[in-house]
Amino acid sequence: MNVALQVPPLRLLRQEAHTSVSAIKTFLQCPRKYSLHYIERAEPSFRSAALAFGTAFHEAIGEHLRISHHEHVAPIDELHEVFSRVYQEQLAVDDVPVLFDEGESADQQMAMARGMISAFVEQVPMPNRVAGIEVPFRIELHDPETGEVLPSLVGAIDAVVETDDGVEAWELKSSARRWSQDQLDYDPQPTVITMGARRLRFEDATPVLIVTTKTKTPAVQVAPVHRGPEDERDIVAIAASVERAIEVGVNHPVRGWACRGCAYSHACH
Repeated sequence: MNVALQVPPLRLLRQEAHTSVSAIKTFLQCPRKYSLHYIERAEPSFRSAALAFGTAFHEAIGEHLRISHHEHVAPIDELHEVFSRVYQEQLAVDDVPVLFDEGESADQQMAMARGMISAFVEQVPMPNRVAGIEVPFRIELHDPETGEVLPSLVGAIDAVVETDDGVEAWELKSSARRWSQDQLDYDPQPTVITMGARRLRFEDATPVLIVTTKTKTPAVQVAPVHRGPEDERDIVAIAASVERAIEVGVNHPVRGWACRGCAYSHACH
């Protein structure tokens, strides 16, 4: 496995002019939401509990990979303590209320997390080597039509590991259900992970989506995916198109079912 380039921490990369997969997807879903969130910095009316859950779940699985690789198999109780600590910190991060889905509560979410962590530990084989957790990357972009320098594409690979199948770049997800084939085929995240891994000198890393479901009996979907040059050209072209639209002030709302769960609907005029 090649040694990764030294890249500044993600928090510093985010202080530079940049874009991200999340920002691009937000603009494509609703330019007005993008404007309110990323440009106007409007205060949301709530934060989704799912975001707090995802952050805490990532931290617990990261701890599992760190401890189990270097020392021993981490006890589930220890990993759940990590989840609980980070989850509570996320819920209390600011004064914006946290919105739970119907039938959910903090206690219910923590009980569900224990089952999901156990499922991950039991169903995902420990890699031979863990090269990094939350490995940041920065990808320089140029407009394919004009050559103009675009804001860098910034992100982090959840885990870079070495298995019997080779080098893999893991993207860890917690989801209400398994990802569909369309999601696996078209989501831009694996494309960007492929580009980021190559930028870090993990040239042959295979992106692997590992989705742990929030179901009554949690299950783990391990899905290696392939992204080629056409996919990479596509995401660069999309990033350039989005940047041009932002520069000329495109910020129209996209009305629809998603408005009911949008934290910026109160400010959308």
